[in-house]
Amino acid sequence: MWSQKLKSGNVCYYERYKDPLTGKTKTVTITIKLTRKKADERAAREILQEKIRKASAPQTEEITLGDLIERYYEHQKKTVKEQTALSDKNHLGVVARLIGADAIVSRLTAPIVSEKLWSDTPSTYNGRLKAFKSLIRWAYQTDYIKDIGYVDKLQRMKEPSARVKDSEKYLELDEISALLSRMRVEKWKLLTEFLILSGLRIGEAIALEDRDVDIQARDISVSKTYSLITRKISTTKTETSERSVYMQDELLICCRKIKAFIAAEQMRFAYRSDLFIPNSSGGYLHYDAYRMYLRKNCEKAIGRPLTPHALRHTHVAILAGAGVSLEAITRRVGHSNSKVTKEVYMHVTDQMRDRDAAEIKSVKMLDIC
Repeated sequence: MWSQKLKSGNVCYYERYKDPLTGKTKTVTITIKLTRKKADERAAREILQEKIRKASAPQTEEITLGDLIERYYEHQKKTVKEQTALSDKNHLGVVARLIGADAIVSRLTAPIVSEKLWSDTPSTYNGRLKAFKSLIRWAYQTDYIKDIGYVDKLQRMKEPSARVKDSEKYLELDEISALLSRMRVEKWKLLTEFLILSGLRIGEAIALEDRDVDIQARDISVSKTYSLITRKISTTKTETSERSVYMQDELLICCRKIKAFIAAEQMRFAYRSDLFIPNSSGGYLHYDAYRMYLRKNCEKAIGRPLTPHALRHTHVAILAGAGVSLEAITRRVGHSNSKVTKEVYMHVTDQMRDRDAAEIKSVKMLDIC
């Protein structure tokens, strides 16, 4: 440390230090009104050391939750598919609304987060928590915040087992008949049949072009999907999602009916389209319109609302009930290793074993008194 007496009579004290970030030598100063030299020097040294400590310490920004989400989204756009980045941003938008976009991230605690994200529905709360934890762990990895120890204190709520949940998300055979019998919009009815019989995701079905459905070869070529978030065509969800789907007899008949229906619709509304199931203007189907129509008809026909994805689960359940192997089903629906497919399969096969046991139980084989 050295000093310089100023014209005002005060003394300016200086101290050099090496910036740990740049490696360059920098200087800090403090000006003190001259009183007692030794006391002034001690005070100046303490103040300068504190300044050096603060300047050398890792800097963390007092970033708000809203700003952090925006930065996370910019990062996601570079590292994951566009629809995934948008989906994550939408989920985190709910988190920001509940906690507050202007909340300082470094000041959040487990009790605050748990209270703000709370829901009486376990799956809703767990979904919010999963999105929040992913964001905060990324913030820690990128040095936006120093400490995230409280995150491990945030515990998921207990949910029903996967088998119980999945069993509520597909249609039994009698429920399929009840649903289709009350559908009055022919295009939506045909689409519902197609999804049940093929096991395609709704986005995959919307993206299908007419040339992808080869009646002669009895083959449906799945190579792309329609993102329900970006409303654009993109690659399939995973590499194994790109596949060929065999048309069994019922699916073959369904595809023929769809082609005939679309051909007649094109004549009626005077449009041309390369899509397998276009809307009445030749463009991509309106997912939300179909989703709401299906939900409404499911509620009235079977007493519970279902999403288009439930029709894919239904396809898995039907094949499992017919004795098709899990491996064959997994390949057909385009999963490399699907927990959901396995859970639906196991639930159905468990039901079959229970029915078999009940039938065998009542059979008498020996007439012994």
